[in-house]
Amino acid sequence: MSESATSVPVKTTLVDITKCIGCRACQVACKQWNDREGEQTEFQDQLGFQNPATLSAKTYTLITFHELPDEQAPGGLHYLFTMRRCLHCLEPACVSACPTTALNRQPDGPVSYDANKCIGCRYCIWACPWGVPTAEWDSLAPKIQKCTHCADRDDQPVPIARNGQALTSLESSLFRENIVVPACVKACPADALRFGEREEILKVAKNRISAQPEKYVNHVYGEQEAGGTSVLYLSSVPFAKLGFPDVDKKPYPAVSKIAIHAVPPAVIALGGVLGGIYAFLKRRAASVAGASSQMPSGEDHHHPEFAPLQEKLLTPFNWVLLVLMVFGLISLAARFALGLGGTTHLSNTYAWGLWIVFDLVWIAVAAGAFATAGIIYVFQRKDLYSMGRAAVLMGLLSYSFVTVTLIADLGLPWHFYQLGLQSPEASAMFEVSWCVGLYVTVLLFEFLPVPLDWWGLSRAKEIWNRWSGAYVAFAVTLFVYLLSRDLKYTAMAAVVFSFLAWAFRAKEKKAEPIMLAIAAVTLSTMHQSSLGSLFLLMPDKLAPQWWSPVMPVSFFLSSIAAGVSLVILIEMWMAKAWGRQIRISQLGSMAQIAFWSLLVYLVFRIGDMTLRGQLGNAFSGRLGVLFAIEVGLDGILPLFLLGIKSLRMQSGSLFLGALFATLGVVFNRINVVLLAMDLKGPMPQIRPASYAPSIFEWGISVGLIAATIFLFGLGARLLPLLPKEEVGHS
Repeated sequence: MSESATSVPVKTTLVDITKCIGCRACQVACKQWNDREGEQTEFQDQLGFQNPATLSAKTYTLITFHELPDEQAPGGLHYLFTMRRCLHCLEPACVSACPTTALNRQPDGPVSYDANKCIGCRYCIWACPWGVPTAEWDSLAPKIQKCTHCADRDDQPVPIARNGQALTSLESSLFRENIVVPACVKACPADALRFGEREEILKVAKNRISAQPEKYVNHVYGEQEAGGTSVLYLSSVPFAKLGFPDVDKKPYPAVSKIAIHAVPPAVIALGGVLGGIYAFLKRRAASVAGASSQMPSGEDHHHPEFAPLQEKLLTPFNWVLLVLMVFGLISLAARFALGLGGTTHLSNTYAWGLWIVFDLVWIAVAAGAFATAGIIYVFQRKDLYSMGRAAVLMGLLSYSFVTVTLIADLGLPWHFYQLGLQSPEASAMFEVSWCVGLYVTVLLFEFLPVPLDWWGLSRAKEIWNRWSGAYVAFAVTLFVYLLSRDLKYTAMAAVVFSFLAWAFRAKEKKAEPIMLAIAAVTLSTMHQSSLGSLFLLMPDKLAPQWWSPVMPVSFFLSSIAAGVSLVILIEMWMAKAWGRQIRISQLGSMAQIAFWSLLVYLVFRIGDMTLRGQLGNAFSGRLGVLFAIEVGLDGILPLFLLGIKSLRMQSGSLFLGALFATLGVVFNRINVVLLAMDLKGPMPQIRPASYAPSIFEWGISVGLIAATIFLFGLGARLLPLLPKEEVGHS
């Protein structure tokens, strides 16, 4: 929210670095008012008298010490002291990131924090360009901590009398000016801090520069940085020399807001388009079938007979999986017994680590579930029907276990209900949370007919036939309402999806789950793209080879290529492991789809980089090597192997092509979260921590992968998941 967008004056503090004497009175007053404990510190040569080194959950305000060469100064050095604290942006990235409004910008400027709403996702730590929010890593319930501009001091009532004498209007005004101000401002003995309304403070700052141009650089830091802040700085030297980052003038949430606000209309439009495509292709298929008289009405020769897998369960491989699952359970128990700080190597620099990589990778490669459903039902590729059940079960298991990882990664997971109570304006995390949650239920509904038919639960199957479409209309409408809080969008979603549910209602026992397929494609499109939106708030951290305002589109396109490629790999793995036939014609068709989706993704990404002028330097330096490896894995090799028909119809080259395409997207997500990130740590961003996943982080991740593989194999043995093959076939 810009300053002009509200009639409430913005409270602002001016920090005049030239006047600071480094007494740390502000630092002490801040600790006293906010009841923060002291920190164990030690003298560090490179920091001089600065202690502690950075902001933390115990230190909201910090005086940094600077020695600058100056031939005219005594000893050839010029000393400056700088107050570091939250700048309280007019359009805060941390507030835009927060999925539960635990961080909230008050109308008069302060960015406050409500721990009762916080789920501990720590998105705010990475979103802030200055590295202000920090977490209580030594707590079993780690909350976020930051300066609140002493917004709570403003709640102090102005006394009406003192010593039995009523206060005059002047005395009341003096009380507000000298008492109801931030603790740091009140404590400063050197007049380095001034508090007031932003317009007034800006005038004061510019008047000082005009009056003494030899004393100040002509720059009020915070006037325009990140769209403007409620804390402004004056300095006698360029701010870069004091370690202030060069922050873009555009508000950080500007791009992400566009992406998130586009979701509700996109859901409605995509649902309608998919419904139209299905109706057209279904009618065309019926016309062709009727004209050729090759297929009786209501039947489909592409529907094979399915049967449970007749294989021993407790094989040596599955025993290894069980051991890994036990290790995962122990790691999960340790995570909640010892806390995030006690079981991970996460920090205020690496607030996200292996688990976020794990989630982004798994969600991307699990896209085969929605891609297969869309291909088979919406686009009427019934020749690929035999792959549908396995793809949906793998998607259901994958997304279910992704939620387990998300819960383990949250600092305050018991506050999850706040996702249903709060309505953030434009949080990608909020969108992803609801979209993934609803998509899991859609996957469950998609898979339900398999056990219902196998167990002979005809009554339950009839209920499913009747109400699955209605559930889709309800779920999508709920999602649109939660994202928009707009009754017009909500009504439009209800009308569109209710009409589709009625038009495609079950009229026969073997009805197609088209509404579930439409919901799967629609919801997956939204959350796959919004995973890219998560990083739109980080243009200062993510390298330009990866950061782009159209990251949501790139994430979506790459997920299709990865998901379809993984379906191919799973089918080939099942054939190899269980001695089944490799259906090379069907796999070749899927490979062709993977090729085109990969080509579209690569052309889009390279085209975007060219338009942004980033392609020329994309292959230089360490990041250039990472980018080249990614493009090779995710472009040149798989496009060659999957694009030539003679190669994709051979099992060896088909396997390699699908493997490289999958690994390319996996490597992309690893780059985005870790390898291509320039993380400087908490303010003043001089002490970034290193990161390597702990044994418990690996344990949970590997354990969940093992559980997915084991349960998939168990499902194949208990349910008719795979097409029936002739006895004795090898």
